[in-house]
Amino acid sequence: MNVRPRLVAFLQRAALVLSYQVHRTQRARLRSTPISWVVGPDECASMVLQIARTIPASYSVNFTEQAVYASKYDYRFRTRTGSRWRWTERIIAGPILLGRLMNQADGFIYVGSTGFLLTDHDQREFEFSYLSKKGMPIVCYWCGSDIRSTKRMHELEKQTGLPNISTYIGERGGVFESEEWDRQKRVIAEVSSRYASAMFSNTVDHLSYLTMGTEPFLYFLPNDPLPNPTKFDDLSNIVVVHATTAPSIKGTQLVRAAIAQLRAEGYSFEYVELIGVSNATVKAELARAHIAMNQFFGFSPAVFGAEALAAGCVVMMSSDEFIETDLPAGTNECWVVTKHFQVYSNLKNLLDDPGQLESIARKGRAWAELYAMQDNAGAIMMRTLDAVLDGSYQPPEVRS
Repeated sequence: MNVRPRLVAFLQRAALVLSYQVHRTQRARLRSTPISWVVGPDECASMVLQIARTIPASYSVNFTEQAVYASKYDYRFRTRTGSRWRWTERIIAGPILLGRLMNQADGFIYVGSTGFLLTDHDQREFEFSYLSKKGMPIVCYWCGSDIRSTKRMHELEKQTGLPNISTYIGERGGVFESEEWDRQKRVIAEVSSRYASAMFSNTVDHLSYLTMGTEPFLYFLPNDPLPNPTKFDDLSNIVVVHATTAPSIKGTQLVRAAIAQLRAEGYSFEYVELIGVSNATVKAELARAHIAMNQFFGFSPAVFGAEALAAGCVVMMSSDEFIETDLPAGTNECWVVTKHFQVYSNLKNLLDDPGQLESIARKGRAWAELYAMQDNAGAIMMRTLDAVLDGSYQPPEVRS
């Protein structure tokens, strides 16, 4: 650590201690408007917002400076890009807010690997240790690359013979294949395993160095009715949708190849590819889509897959309950399990026999209602959170 990061760390730690002590004197007033769980502090695939709106009396924090996450949070760090005070504001805001919330909340849910303090120097060691000393429960919610080890995923590929989400990760930048990246993920896992009361993740799809067992990853989609219940009544123009934010590691190249081959063979259908569009646009297209092509190197549905199931689409994806054993038994009946070499053949099968689409879509929607929508998924999560607060929680055994 050079001098500047060390100085910033010292200033933030001092600010946190001071903020906690000052707000401690105001604790009675703060607790008059109690907070159950603080969720944040950086957004990841809308999970902060989804989790916070599921938990009664929660408080959402978002320090992510992206327009897509522009509103609806209880606290959002706002600063002008390029402002000379940008880092000064960020350095001060985090510890002061954390000190206040520690005197108002029952516990903290950390989505991803960032913290209220800047964490590159210690991967949240001081922050988590300080919360623990003050008796604050910590729950970690892992979304993927925040905890996933590229090195371990490469080892998994050798064991299974199947490419996975880390196979082509190097195309997004050499840092993902570096020893420093792997070391960082190891330290993040070690620190979190040492201080967290509970964790949520995908054991295989987020393969990591965690030494604490995790609860299965949950989605918290709104309990909305099926957006277009009659779309399978007319199959004269089958609509196929593919959406992603990371084409190379989700298999977009495989989708494009399959689409091109089927069109060359004379198949007629509408193909919609969505990259870099708003979530509202994605949901609008899913509402009219018959088939959604998700990812073909991952072993869990991810957010787009869950949204497509909830929208009543037939979802093609490589998610497989026999690989990602955190998925409930019977899951593979709820979508078309499609390995990387089956994209063309499985899509062709669906187009050849469109009469099967509605039945598969119904099973997928039922899965989403049970495991990916707010009411049921929220109840599952609340059981864990309540057990953490009353001291009865026992983490599952570590599986690898």
